[in-house]
Amino acid sequence: MSPRHFALLFAVCLVWGVNFVVAKWSVSGTPDLVPGFDGVPPLFFAFIRFALLYAMLAPWLLPLPKKLGPVIGAGLGMGAIQFALLFTGLHYATPSAIAIVVQLSVPFTTILSIMFLKEKVGWVRAAGMGMAFAGASLVVFKPAEFTFTAGLLAGVGAAMAAAAGSIFVKRVELTTIPLQAWIGLFSWPPLLIASLIFERGQIEAMLAGGWLLLASIFFTVLLVNIFGHGAFYWLLRRYDASLIAPMTLMGPLIGVISGVVLLGDPVSWQLIAGGLIAIAGVAVVAARRSSTLPPETVIQKPR
Repeated sequence: MSPRHFALLFAVCLVWGVNFVVAKWSVSGTPDLVPGFDGVPPLFFAFIRFALLYAMLAPWLLPLPKKLGPVIGAGLGMGAIQFALLFTGLHYATPSAIAIVVQLSVPFTTILSIMFLKEKVGWVRAAGMGMAFAGASLVVFKPAEFTFTAGLLAGVGAAMAAAAGSIFVKRVELTTIPLQAWIGLFSWPPLLIASLIFERGQIEAMLAGGWLLLASIFFTVLLVNIFGHGAFYWLLRRYDASLIAPMTLMGPLIGVISGVVLLGDPVSWQLIAGGLIAIAGVAVVAARRSSTLPPETVIQKPR
């Protein structure tokens, strides 16, 4: 890989990694950057994100896809359900731990591909899956801190939703930008309904966040979604997935470092050991390119 392209990939991973901290502040008010701001309710924040994404990419909805069912499945799995759980997890758990746990989407995708797409997995990828689950379990298992554990379990649920959505991507005949437009369209209505039912004080929280909250929303839409995913797929068309996949793990590593440095996330032996084991396992699974799935369904990005 050329130094210029590696710098682009590093910039993408940097944006994805820092976004864990940005999203943490947006849904919890941590760190205390704006007095009186305790975070936007997670479901409402997810609604705002996808409504803005849809508004910006609406022109790419045409022409209509030939098969709408898989697009709906991909949209709900990789959009509404994943981010409802992800932002709920970030509300309770540290971004460094969430950054590790959501990497389970890679082995989850492999498991679902075995069940529904008849994917064959050798012993190397099976061992990598076992390492990923063992490492993530070590990070999640904190019996003395139930709320922290509950937040990480929501992160596991987000990884499962992303994996389910990625299986539908196999049947979607759309490029990156149109797919994101459809994900935005199918995500914001259920998220808005869920927020109106389960959450309160959404508008007050938005106003309390001020311009910094507005900046965080545009960060997650413009840089994470449009720039990050667009540049990632541009690179994926030029390099083999077995080269790109291990490098994308810079994203969760930057997420962990950002959480520790910027938010003072506690560094325990469980986080270090579990994180190293999980990321090593994910690297093995991702680098062993699938013969059934396209690269974009094997490699899951932090968002």
